[in-house]
Amino acid sequence: MKLAELSASIAHEVSHPLTSVLTSSNACQRWLKANPPNIERALLAIERITRAANAACDVVNHIRALSTQPGVTRELVAPQSLVEEARDLMADDASRYFVRMELAVESDLPSIVVDRIQIRQVLVNLIRNGLEAMEFVPRSRVLRMSVECTDHTVRFAISDCGMGLKFPDRIFEPFFTTKFQGMGMGLAICRAIADAHGGRLFAKQNDPYGTTFELALPFEVPSLPEVVEPSGSTL
Repeated sequence: MKLAELSASIAHEVSHPLTSVLTSSNACQRWLKANPPNIERALLAIERITRAANAACDVVNHIRALSTQPGVTRELVAPQSLVEEARDLMADDASRYFVRMELAVESDLPSIVVDRIQIRQVLVNLIRNGLEAMEFVPRSRVLRMSVECTDHTVRFAISDCGMGLKFPDRIFEPFFTTKFQGMGMGLAICRAIADAHGGRLFAKQNDPYGTTFELALPFEVPSLPEVVEPSGSTL
């Protein structure tokens, strides 16, 4: 990866949790300055600050681990835990965009061997894009997330009801963005992470509106026991 792309990647990874820390800090101050102070909501804001700060620390520690011990950051992870962590990290943003998040997880999903921080960040980025896509839509705002197992892959789907894709052929290009303050690295990084895990990341238009992003990651299929012919078989 080129220096410019690496720098943009690191900035992109840490910017969101730090923004969440600032947002929740401001909210906490407002609740404490209220008359009377709303301690319950202030404590909830502090919990979100802690969660976002831990996420930022995870990213920094992860980058350090990659630079010193490449290839040792993958672990066996339950897919449901990944999408739930990403959903919880984006809860404040969903409230700010007046979006209801719905999650459907298939039962008995197999675990997958992944870089937990990277895959979680992919899901966070896809959720954020879905929320932002619905910022100006007049209809009910719902972000649907699902996890299922099909064709020897675990598939994560993030579906919004926004305006749809303007440039479907270019959205995964580095430094290409349709956002006013965007860096154009989010989806490029996400696809690179999916490719590095032997998976796929793609987008498709919804009918009649909106976009669905799907992340498909392979899992190990147990090998079948060797079939041994019984002694004296005439076959």
